[in-house]
Amino acid sequence: MKIITKTKDVILEALFPSSIKCILCGRDVQDFENSPFCSNCLSEGIFNDANRCIYCDNPILDGNKVCDFCKEKHKSFDKAFCPFIYTGKVRSAILKLKDDNGRYLAPTFAKYMAKRIQDEKVDFDIIIPVPLYKKKLAKRGYNQSELLANELGKLLGKPVCTDLLLKIKESSAQKNLNFAQRQQNLAGTLSLTDKNFVKDKKILVVDDVMTTGATLNACASLLKHYHCSAVYVSAIARNPLEKVDKK
Repeated sequence: MKIITKTKDVILEALFPSSIKCILCGRDVQDFENSPFCSNCLSEGIFNDANRCIYCDNPILDGNKVCDFCKEKHKSFDKAFCPFIYTGKVRSAILKLKDDNGRYLAPTFAKYMAKRIQDEKVDFDIIIPVPLYKKKLAKRGYNQSELLANELGKLLGKPVCTDLLLKIKESSAQKNLNFAQRQQNLAGTLSLTDKNFVKDKKILVVDDVMTTGATLNACASLLKHYHCSAVYVSAIARNPLEKVDKK
């Protein structure tokens, strides 16, 4: 009887594991559904849950409402939602999602993005992923922003439009550019396939990481040019910016 019971327990454990790996470091976690992160990763301050800019979600000092960047130049989007901080293991996981076929990470990250959006009680009509240029899409095989957008669509019960916003021209790497340079770098790279469709609609635009917000801002600017009534943006993580670069 003991042998049968033990064998049964082994089979059940194989089918329904009591511990699943932390998506950031691979350690076992006991309640993956409620928290897919181990205690060590949680202690590293991975969440963007301190005081944040009311527009771009940039972490700011307590008592402030707007960051220096949004004071300097207000963005075209209405509000941003980024549940994580882009640092350490979160950064590594996002890079895996983008460049190492880590598609399995999208549902978990989207779950936290959806929660932030729901907590803010924001309503919108459609979800649009930030597009990839066709050569980059062909090389990578998938668009990580589209994976996130599709998961958000399921979680929030909203339609996802993957062919409405296109990237029609490749841009140079944004990494070492400031906001103004990034905006200029993106000029003329985006296009809408149906300009009338977005009129009077509220739209959520989805990306993987937000640094200066130039990419998401360029998408929002184009949508609002064609009379979209509101544009909200969401990314997995916010790369904190400490001061305005006026170069």
